[in-house]
Amino acid sequence: MKEFSFFLFSILLVGCTQGAEYSKVDVIKDNNTSSEVHFVAPKEHYLLVEWKSDAMDRGNHDYDTDYHSELVVEPNYNPLERGDIIYYQMIESEVKNNPAIPENYLGRIVGLPGETVVIQNGQVYIDNQALDTFYGYSTIRGMDEDTYFEKLSASNTVDEQSTRDYFKTNMESIVVKNGTVFVLVDQWWRGIDSKHFGLLPLENVQGKVLGYSR
Repeated sequence: MKEFSFFLFSILLVGCTQGAEYSKVDVIKDNNTSSEVHFVAPKEHYLLVEWKSDAMDRGNHDYDTDYHSELVVEPNYNPLERGDIIYYQMIESEVKNNPAIPENYLGRIVGLPGETVVIQNGQVYIDNQALDTFYGYSTIRGMDEDTYFEKLSASNTVDEQSTRDYFKTNMESIVVKNGTVFVLVDQWWRGIDSKHFGLLPLENVQGKVLGYSR
């Protein structure tokens, strides 16, 4: 929701990654996930969901049903894969600590069981390999640091240094346990995800988001 603004740059508090420097020479790719949100015809057993937040915004109010039609969710989708957008029940402790957080949430699967996930200088690494895809690094409305400051001059940024620090977000490594996944929102500073609450139990997943209803 729009009140998520108070989460601004909260992820800067998640800590710094320790240990070896990671190299982008070794990469892991996702050639199957599209950055575009498609229109789909919902089937009888699918869910139609409203989502009024810009946590997934990549420059077109993506997934925000204030600007688009309802989201189509396929319940009990299996198997779940990296890059999938899921509709899930938020970790109970997060809702208790902040009632403004919706009980049902959206996130993108980034880490799968058995993998080690770390974020260094705004780049996601899976098992020491850079995640080479559009959702593998910190962005604002889909823009990386250079693009963002080219389009929006530093003089128009309320706190340039905090913004640049955001683009260099770090997170200590975490091993994804069986029965869980590691999830991120696409616009890291505008929502809650595994950077805050850790691993998401698969039992919390209510379905896969297929796109906008048509």
